[in-house]
Amino acid sequence: MFSPIEPSTMGITVASNVKNPMKIYVDEDGGPTVYVSLRFLNRTEKWINGASKGIQMGGECNLCSGVSVDKEKNVYMTEADTHRVVQWSPKTNMTTVVAGQTNTSGSTSALLNHPQGIYVTRNGDTVYVADMWNSRIQKWPKTAHEGVTVAGSSNGTEGHDNATLYYPNDVIVDEETNVVYVMDTSNHRVQRWLSDATEGDTIAGGKGMHFRKTVCDFIADEYGSN
Repeated sequence: MFSPIEPSTMGITVASNVKNPMKIYVDEDGGPTVYVSLRFLNRTEKWINGASKGIQMGGECNLCSGVSVDKEKNVYMTEADTHRVVQWSPKTNMTTVVAGQTNTSGSTSALLNHPQGIYVTRNGDTVYVADMWNSRIQKWPKTAHEGVTVAGSSNGTEGHDNATLYYPNDVIVDEETNVVYVMDTSNHRVQRWLSDATEGDTIAGGKGMHFRKTVCDFIADEYGSN
């Protein structure tokens, strides 16, 4: 298994025969263990250290575009096609909607529109969502019925300046400082938004308007490092 700490001159395959993987989450406990969201297979798989086959987590995940795990090993999955984020509990085998409303898209604070990457705090009390087609990052506290915009325009308007985003695809949060890092895909940049800021600053890349080019994805471990 590839070690995230020790340097290596070559890569080792940790998950094979996975079709259209979209996001990964690496859990250091007992492994490490890799969780993979498989967009067109409509599921999330868990790959244990040394495994030759992945284990499906929960039920169907429609257009599965994001995955994260909290310290209780609850698995969070983004269903882009149904405009929601769900939590699956391995203890109860129950699935709960934690952000958005099933099969309803929109730009109000209670809705999402084709959400993508997610970041879940370690204790599972908050979910951050890259609300792609609304060009914003939404913060959903546990049991909340609506989200709060922490990056981008709250009304779902895309743009190229530092106050806006353009189809963000992923998000990572520094839990000590509450700084939000955004993969601002269609602007070809990574943006940093300080806590309570009204605009971000560019830490990698630059703005653009071509949809076929994207910023490389984030790969983060359970502590949010990249």
